[in-house]
Amino acid sequence: MTPDPLTTRKGETLWVAAERMLAHHYGGLPVVDDNGLYLGVLEMDDLLPRPENIPGAPDVLALQLFDRWVDEHSINDFEEIYRTKPVEEVMRTEVPVLKPEDPLRVVLDKLIENLYRRMPVVDEEGKLIGIITRGDLLRLLMGRE
Repeated sequence: MTPDPLTTRKGETLWVAAERMLAHHYGGLPVVDDNGLYLGVLEMDDLLPRPENIPGAPDVLALQLFDRWVDEHSINDFEEIYRTKPVEEVMRTEVPVLKPEDPLRVVLDKLIENLYRRMPVVDEEGKLIGIITRGDLLRLLMGRE
């Protein structure tokens, strides 16, 4: 487990979170409130537009970012969304959490079997105390704690 992980806070914009991810080469960050309580996870994948069929024109694909259609040729569209949308509107809340006392088999089941890249570790009050990634597991299994 990586203790005291880098986070993004409720109320911060996607721009701030994305800058933090890029600066540290992370693919995602846990989201916490001002008291350090875990709220969700923001993944880099969540920040990328998706090709979707336009309603009424099923053969036409366009890019949609969250609830907006965006012009793939206009960086300004993306920047405006990232600079104004708060992380809590996009974060994943369905990611299960781990407890510090969870045995390795539980961690493997939740992280690998459920295809998560990272999972928060929270204490009994729900405060984020760490994060476990697939890389953490591989290092552990190779004896490189």
